[in-house]
Amino acid sequence: MSRPIKTIFFWVMIFVCAILLWEVVRAAPQPSGEEITYSRFLSQVEAGNVANVTIGGQEIHGWYRDGGAFRLTGPSNPEVYLGTLQRKNVEIRFRDTQSSSLPLQLLGTWAPLILLGVLWFYMIRQMQRRKQNPPGPMPPGGGTLGPSIGPPS
Repeated sequence: MSRPIKTIFFWVMIFVCAILLWEVVRAAPQPSGEEITYSRFLSQVEAGNVANVTIGGQEIHGWYRDGGAFRLTGPSNPEVYLGTLQRKNVEIRFRDTQSSSLPLQLLGTWAPLILLGVLWFYMIRQMQRRKQNPPGPMPPGGGTLGPSIGPPS
């Protein structure tokens, strides 16, 4: 490959890595509200302080009636607490926890690592080529660019 094509390929790979990194950071779950215990959650529901909850797998996110937010990890079977939530007129929402397919999850997880590996391999090859073919003649004085320090010869 010619040098301009290699340079363009290198910058395209850097750009793709940056976009993938941005997507990973953007898609990371942001914690909202204070984390509470399951027993505190149940006591707040019984007291009528919980306005609504969103359940996604074992994660429960919700809002108190006074506007504060909370989050917790509940049991894997939501039927344990659904009756209590319904009795206390808490608005209940469910969120799909498996929204993307397995190939897309693997691509999102492994693609940045594979791209970094390809870039590393490319840069190592470039360094080896430069060692085999130095860029130009060595400057006089054994490779130093300035005046030599030491006794005159």
